[in-house]
Amino acid sequence: MRTSRRILLYGGRLVLPDRLLEPGWVLIQGGIIQEVSAAEKLPSADERLDVSGYYVAPGMLDLHIHGSAGVDVLTATAEDLHRWARFLLRHGVTRFLPTTVPADPTQYAHVRATLAEYVPEQERDPRAASILGVHFEGPIVSPRRPGALNPRDFRTFRSLRDVEDLLTWDIPARPFVRMMTLAPEVEGGLALIEELRRRGFRLAIGHSEASFEICEAAAERGVTHVTHFPNALAPLHHRQLGVVGWALLEERVTLDLIADGHHLDRRMVALVKKVMGTDRLALISDAIAAAGLGDGQYEIWGEMIRVVNGRTENAAGALAGSVITLRDAVRHLLQWGVPLPEAMRMATLVPARVLGVAEAFGALEPGKRADVLVLDEQLRPHLVLRDGEIVRLSEEPPSPVGTP
Repeated sequence: MRTSRRILLYGGRLVLPDRLLEPGWVLIQGGIIQEVSAAEKLPSADERLDVSGYYVAPGMLDLHIHGSAGVDVLTATAEDLHRWARFLLRHGVTRFLPTTVPADPTQYAHVRATLAEYVPEQERDPRAASILGVHFEGPIVSPRRPGALNPRDFRTFRSLRDVEDLLTWDIPARPFVRMMTLAPEVEGGLALIEELRRRGFRLAIGHSEASFEICEAAAERGVTHVTHFPNALAPLHHRQLGVVGWALLEERVTLDLIADGHHLDRRMVALVKKVMGTDRLALISDAIAAAGLGDGQYEIWGEMIRVVNGRTENAAGALAGSVITLRDAVRHLLQWGVPLPEAMRMATLVPARVLGVAEAFGALEPGKRADVLVLDEQLRPHLVLRDGEIVRLSEEPPSPVGTP
């Protein structure tokens, strides 16, 4: 429940979308950011928190995450979702989209029922990240680019009957974003895009071998995002540019990347950043249930997935998601030379824009929801505010910014 108390965070290094503001302060009331400033005179507040020596940043949004902490969305109970959400908040994620892989109608029905049970009650616990919606990775994707997805559950689109189990997900929560990753070249793909856009879906191209021309046709119908670029896409060819070439040339397109050090070489990240900048690049974790559990063998999606030195692999040798958190992805970008404001923007404001919720989330700006992180030098959360509710994650403060 949102509090009407005025809360002031002061003295920290504010991570804004385009710069660091140091020292600065953030005033919060009613779960909303009221003011962000570096003025010397501090406003009145019911509770003042001195965060000198720490970063103050917006909460992170993970728009593509299958599981963590032993929980997978396909098999989760409401209690499992709660455990997963608490795990994510401890790692700085305040909002997320549980992401399904292609599944049979019974599995989709289970996920829908579990979300319908859990989501309307989730705001009662400020120590847990909030579910913003659901992301369907497939099932209308290309069997030629399956990645770790099981082609057994792939579909084509001839009529609404082919996707009716994915259309009735009207969970009583606001917002509740429905997103789908699809391959527009699959039979009925462009018609499906038109139908889903009419129903308010956010759409992305992924697991695809679409031609440049089909991508343009998809964009005309409202698709302007690409999932885990350039993984599970046909490689760039000098005569067949495909999704990769289209995404790099089309200025309307946003991309998301898995910066785990396995899905992409750091130089590929640098190349994409050089071509596109970071205003249109989002980070995702693409994490699976093994995230947070360490190396080992895990049964996920009906098969055994090995994790060795943080790299996932299924029996066919394909990468099968990741075991990072979004905080890990941001830290990797910092190690690869990306400035902190840009790296954090890729985990906050850009995902919010992709999901159409940037008016409420993604930046330390007046009028936005007060999802705020207080981070140490290693970006470990010391305090988290979700909708203005303070969650203290450690009794002993971590090393402040600048401490060796």
